[in-house]
Amino acid sequence: MSSQFKPRDPDYKNRVKKSFSEQKVMQTINASLATVDAGRVEIEIPYQLELTQQDGFIHAGISATIMDSACGYAAFTLMPAEARVLTIEFKINLLAPAAGNHFCAVGQVRKPGRSVFVSEAELFARSDGTDKLIATMTGTLMAVFPQ
Repeated sequence: MSSQFKPRDPDYKNRVKKSFSEQKVMQTINASLATVDAGRVEIEIPYQLELTQQDGFIHAGISATIMDSACGYAAFTLMPAEARVLTIEFKINLLAPAAGNHFCAVGQVRKPGRSVFVSEAELFARSDGTDKLIATMTGTLMAVFPQ
Protein backbone atom coordinates (compact mmCIF):
# COMPACT_ATOMS: atom_id res chain seq x y z
CA MET A 1 0.00 0.00 0.00
CA SER A 2 1.45 3.35 -0.97
CA SER A 3 1.18 6.26 1.40
CA GLN A 4 0.96 9.98 0.94
CA PHE A 5 3.24 10.35 3.96
CA LYS A 6 7.01 10.00 4.24
CA PRO A 7 8.12 8.70 7.65
CA ARG A 8 10.97 10.58 9.34
CA ASP A 9 12.24 7.29 10.78
CA PRO A 10 12.96 4.56 8.19
CA ASP A 11 12.59 1.95 10.97
CA TYR A 12 9.16 3.26 12.03
CA LYS A 13 7.42 -0.12 11.76
CA ASN A 14 9.73 -1.78 14.28
CA ARG A 15 9.55 1.27 16.58
CA VAL A 16 5.72 1.14 16.52
CA LYS A 17 5.67 -2.62 17.14
CA LYS A 18 8.08 -2.27 20.07
CA SER A 19 6.10 0.56 21.66
CA PHE A 20 2.81 -1.30 21.15
CA SER A 21 4.25 -4.40 22.86
CA GLU A 22 5.07 -2.22 25.90
CA GLN A 23 1.48 -0.99 26.34
CA LYS A 24 0.06 -2.97 29.24
CA VAL A 25 -3.51 -1.87 28.48
CA MET A 26 -3.29 -3.39 24.98
CA GLN A 27 -2.12 -6.65 26.57
CA THR A 28 -4.98 -6.48 29.08
CA ILE A 29 -7.64 -6.27 26.35
CA ASN A 30 -5.84 -8.83 24.11
CA ALA A 31 -5.29 -6.29 21.34
CA SER A 32 -3.00 -6.98 18.42
CA LEU A 33 -1.35 -4.70 15.93
CA ALA A 34 -2.60 -5.94 12.55
CA THR A 35 -1.23 -3.35 10.11
CA VAL A 36 1.46 -0.66 10.30
CA ASP A 37 1.95 1.69 7.35
CA ALA A 38 3.13 5.28 7.16
CA GLY A 39 0.29 7.32 8.67
CA ARG A 40 -2.01 4.31 9.17
CA VAL A 41 -2.42 1.44 11.64
CA GLU A 42 -4.99 -1.23 12.40
CA ILE A 43 -5.52 -2.66 15.88
CA GLU A 44 -7.76 -5.66 16.51
CA ILE A 45 -9.40 -7.24 19.52
CA PRO A 46 -11.64 -10.29 19.81
CA TYR A 47 -15.00 -10.10 21.57
CA GLN A 48 -14.43 -10.78 25.27
CA LEU A 49 -17.20 -10.98 27.85
CA GLU A 50 -14.87 -9.33 30.38
CA LEU A 51 -14.86 -6.14 28.27
CA THR A 52 -18.63 -5.72 28.01
CA GLN A 53 -21.18 -3.49 29.64
CA GLN A 54 -24.46 -4.74 31.17
CA ASP A 55 -26.09 -5.63 27.81
CA GLY A 56 -23.16 -7.62 26.43
CA PHE A 57 -21.80 -4.91 24.12
CA ILE A 58 -18.11 -3.96 24.22
CA HIS A 59 -17.91 -1.07 26.68
CA ALA A 60 -17.57 2.46 25.26
CA GLY A 61 -14.39 2.89 27.31
CA ILE A 62 -12.82 -0.08 25.51
CA SER A 63 -13.89 1.37 22.15
CA ALA A 64 -12.26 4.66 23.11
CA THR A 65 -9.10 2.87 24.27
CA ILE A 66 -8.54 0.96 21.05
CA MET A 67 -9.31 3.99 18.85
CA ASP A 68 -7.04 6.23 20.94
CA SER A 69 -4.16 3.82 20.37
CA ALA A 70 -4.99 3.58 16.65
CA CYS A 71 -4.91 7.38 16.33
CA GLY A 72 -1.72 7.61 18.38
CA TYR A 73 0.20 4.92 16.58
CA ALA A 74 -0.84 6.27 13.18
CA ALA A 75 0.76 9.58 14.21
CA PHE A 76 3.73 7.80 15.79
CA THR A 77 4.62 6.26 12.39
CA LEU A 78 5.45 9.77 11.14
CA MET A 79 7.36 11.03 14.18
CA PRO A 80 11.15 11.17 14.47
CA ALA A 81 12.92 8.13 15.92
CA GLU A 82 13.59 9.78 19.28
CA ALA A 83 9.97 10.89 19.82
CA ARG A 84 7.32 9.33 22.02
CA VAL A 85 3.60 9.89 21.43
CA LEU A 86 1.07 11.39 23.81
CA THR A 87 -2.64 12.12 23.30
CA ILE A 88 -3.65 15.73 23.81
CA GLU A 89 -7.38 15.29 23.26
CA PHE A 90 -9.97 13.20 21.44
CA LYS A 91 -13.63 13.23 20.52
CA ILE A 92 -15.59 10.04 20.01
CA ASN A 93 -18.86 9.33 18.25
CA LEU A 94 -20.57 6.06 19.20
CA LEU A 95 -22.67 5.19 16.15
CA ALA A 96 -24.04 1.73 17.00
CA PRO A 97 -23.83 -0.85 19.80
CA ALA A 98 -20.46 -2.62 19.81
CA ALA A 99 -21.78 -6.07 18.97
CA GLY A 100 -19.65 -8.50 17.00
CA ASN A 101 -17.15 -11.34 17.15
CA HIS A 102 -14.12 -9.20 16.43
CA PHE A 103 -13.33 -5.47 16.39
CA CYS A 104 -10.87 -3.49 14.28
CA ALA A 105 -9.81 0.12 14.81
CA VAL A 106 -8.30 1.79 11.76
CA GLY A 107 -6.28 4.90 12.60
CA GLN A 108 -5.15 7.36 9.93
CA VAL A 109 -3.26 10.63 10.09
CA ARG A 110 -5.21 13.52 8.64
CA LYS A 111 -2.74 16.34 9.34
CA PRO A 112 0.87 15.72 10.33
CA GLY A 113 2.93 18.44 11.95
CA ARG A 114 6.33 18.91 13.48
CA SER A 115 5.07 18.15 16.98
CA VAL A 116 1.24 18.07 16.79
CA PHE A 117 -0.72 15.61 14.65
CA VAL A 118 -4.42 15.11 13.95
CA SER A 119 -5.59 11.54 13.38
CA GLU A 120 -8.94 9.87 12.86
CA ALA A 121 -10.02 6.36 13.74
CA GLU A 122 -12.94 4.19 12.74
CA LEU A 123 -13.98 1.17 14.77
CA PHE A 124 -15.58 -1.73 12.95
CA ALA A 125 -17.43 -4.72 14.40
CA ARG A 126 -16.88 -7.89 12.39
CA SER A 127 -19.38 -10.74 12.31
CA ASP A 128 -20.15 -13.37 9.70
CA GLY A 129 -17.75 -11.84 7.18
CA THR A 130 -19.21 -8.34 7.33
CA ASP A 131 -17.86 -5.13 8.84
CA LYS A 132 -20.11 -2.57 10.51
CA LEU A 133 -18.88 0.91 11.43
CA ILE A 134 -19.74 1.39 15.12
CA ALA A 135 -17.64 4.37 16.26
CA THR A 136 -15.37 7.16 15.08
CA MET A 137 -12.75 9.30 16.79
CA THR A 138 -10.78 12.42 16.01
CA GLY A 139 -7.64 12.76 18.09
CA THR A 140 -4.86 15.27 18.55
CA LEU A 141 -1.48 13.78 19.37
CA MET A 142 1.81 15.29 20.41
CA ALA A 143 5.39 14.20 19.79
CA VAL A 144 7.20 14.18 23.13
CA PHE A 145 11.00 14.34 23.21
CA PRO A 146 13.39 13.29 25.99
CA GLN A 147 14.75 16.18 28.06
